[in-house]
Amino acid sequence: MSTQTQLAPRDPIVIPGVPPVRGRGEDRACPLVLVVNTDAVTLEALQLTLEFEGFAVHQAPAPAPALALLEREDFAVVLADHELLVRDQSDLLIRTAIRQPYASIVALTSVFAVNQAMEQVSAGRIFGFVTKPWLREELIATIAAGAATAHTRKENAGLQQELRDLNQHAAQLQLRIEGLDAELSAKLKSLQAQGHLRQRGLEDAQHFCHHLLASRHPALAVRSQHLLTIVRKFARLDAFKPEAARQLVLAAAVCDLGMIGFEAALIERVLGNFASLSDADTETYETHPILSHNLACHFDPDPAIAEIVKNHHEHFDGSGFPAGIKGDAIPWLARCLAVAVHLVEKPVPHPAAIEHLLVQAGRTLDPAAVNLFCRIPNLVGDAALFRAPQPGIAQPLATPLYSLEGSTFNLDTSLTTQDLVKKLAPPVDRSTQLGQRLQTLG
Repeated sequence: MSTQTQLAPRDPIVIPGVPPVRGRGEDRACPLVLVVNTDAVTLEALQLTLEFEGFAVHQAPAPAPALALLEREDFAVVLADHELLVRDQSDLLIRTAIRQPYASIVALTSVFAVNQAMEQVSAGRIFGFVTKPWLREELIATIAAGAATAHTRKENAGLQQELRDLNQHAAQLQLRIEGLDAELSAKLKSLQAQGHLRQRGLEDAQHFCHHLLASRHPALAVRSQHLLTIVRKFARLDAFKPEAARQLVLAAAVCDLGMIGFEAALIERVLGNFASLSDADTETYETHPILSHNLACHFDPDPAIAEIVKNHHEHFDGSGFPAGIKGDAIPWLARCLAVAVHLVEKPVPHPAAIEHLLVQAGRTLDPAAVNLFCRIPNLVGDAALFRAPQPGIAQPLATPLYSLEGSTFNLDTSLTTQDLVKKLAPPVDRSTQLGQRLQTLG
């Protein structure tokens, strides 16, 4: 009595980088093997052998059904009889390569056709071959290697397609970057041109205002030029952004234009002893910020400049004109311009002018604007900044500096602004308003 041994299938074939095969139909993501052979016994033997080793197998007895299966399934390996692959000008071989470009084609050949099979392997038409009768280990190793190669081909094709997509996207981005770069360059050139034109326009406006004031009264033009000298140094501080600096300088250039309609005698009284003005003269003089405001609109459409001009005589405590507004209601740049205007219209011997500014901080002048003005480099040593030159008149020597205590002080031009403030400051109670201002500014 013969004993029949029941053989159990082995564990699925494990191929590096390839999902394990768990049997036909159990996982369609696993690689499949298509076996094509006209001999039914060979076909069944190959299928049983491969399935026993864990491969999922489809079989076809002829090229026609094999091609039909190739249309429906995604095979990793096509194991076909060598005669079927070379018959009819290799129609099965060619159509398999077209329909399944990633699949590995393995030929099952006789020992007499080994040389022909090797030529096809060398030409890249087939992946490999197995001779009949086959060795089980050789068959399994060849099919496993073919499945791994098919998986690598498919993965590489996906990576290549991804790389092509990335390259195409990178090319599109590069074109976009080049377009943005060209657009940015054009805008930058435009802004540079506009900046150049605005700077040239600012210079032209200053020259025009100077000649216009000079045609009315030379001393008025000289005082306006002195005001511009002060404001230009003030506007160079880092606290002012470029546009704010431009607005401040242009406002300084046009803020006195309202006086071109005044009589020459009134202008001389304004430029001379301001305290001697009559009530009528004062009333007329206090209209010039409004007149200058109206003229400023013709030099620059920016309404901020006109507002600076209109409010440059407003006082921090509300005692100014034309509207009598105070504090933060006055535009910030108008408060800054008021510091320079105060120096020009109420000249005090240098460097006592700095002391005078400190006294006015919190009264007619904004303390913050005074504090910022005191940050001008070499403010103490710049005597010309505090004394406007008079047309045709030689400049007098600087008068001695007197402190609040009445003692004389020999100016050392190497002193900083803070040093000067400390020198000028009397021994006052720091709890008083003036003492607090001096402590803040010094």
